[in-house]
Amino acid sequence: MKKFFFNKKDHKENRALLIGAVANLIMAALAWFTYYLSNSGAILLDGNYSFIMFLGVIVALKIVTVKVRRTKTFPLGQFFYESLYGFIKGLMILGVLIMSLSTAIARIVMYFTGSTDSIPMLIPDPILYYALVCSIICYSVSFFYYQQNRSIGNSSILLKTEQKATFVDGTLSLGIAAGIFFLTTGGAGSKFGFIPYLADSFFVLILVSILIKEPLAIIRESVIELAGGTLQDKEKREAFERAVYLNMPKTFNIEDIFISKNGSKYIVLIYISTDEAVYPRKDIIETKDKITGILSKDHPYLSLDIIPEGKPIQEKRPNENK
Repeated sequence: MKKFFFNKKDHKENRALLIGAVANLIMAALAWFTYYLSNSGAILLDGNYSFIMFLGVIVALKIVTVKVRRTKTFPLGQFFYESLYGFIKGLMILGVLIMSLSTAIARIVMYFTGSTDSIPMLIPDPILYYALVCSIICYSVSFFYYQQNRSIGNSSILLKTEQKATFVDGTLSLGIAAGIFFLTTGGAGSKFGFIPYLADSFFVLILVSILIKEPLAIIRESVIELAGGTLQDKEKREAFERAVYLNMPKTFNIEDIFISKNGSKYIVLIYISTDEAVYPRKDIIETKDKITGILSKDHPYLSLDIIPEGKPIQEKRPNENK
């Protein structure tokens, strides 16, 4: 069996994911302890979300080790696991947001139908401390993911997915902290008497409406990658096309460029035509090697092919019948 080694980008990706896994496990433990002290359903959901993210990162670490392995079934590597992970993680994030939304709506309905006995009163102090600490951790980890992915040319769908997920988690925590701030300004006997019951529920409604686009974007991008669709990153696509046009010999006419992405593997197909009598094989090979060398500096898992489109007119040999 051929042995594979991590390159520098894989080491950065692996290290970033490992740090994120530890951070998520810590936040999950803090959330469960805070839920025990505060009676906040939003905190419980936040903790479960962090634990799901921890489990997801563990899976992502495994994907980093297997994605480059080539088998008879997957001769180009198993990069599709990255896109599949993004799709499943997007569904998980969407599920957590829907659960949070459902719980919030249920509490609001129970309150306004007079079933306040079924809604536990919130104890604000533990929630405030937890929310502030976790929002700082989440935003720090999200920025760390962003920086690490940027340092490897934004080529990791794993880091991109985790960065968005952690940002969502941090925003939820910050929203909870804001809700508790309002809770401390209103009492159960005042005109703001609903606040001790529904503070976190109202902020969950607001935050879900803001954050719902994040998992939907992850799911959409992952589905396109799994289906073999065109690259959705406009800026990166333009960079690829620029490298192709600048390094294509004048004897070749570029008819079309297809760029696709599956996880961290990029596939580039360049369709060319020529006005010459024949396609010079040597020029095609040299051009392919040159463009591949340029693009692979930032994208080590690159597959590039130059495909002649149609057949040029062949010159007849002298001994051929006219």
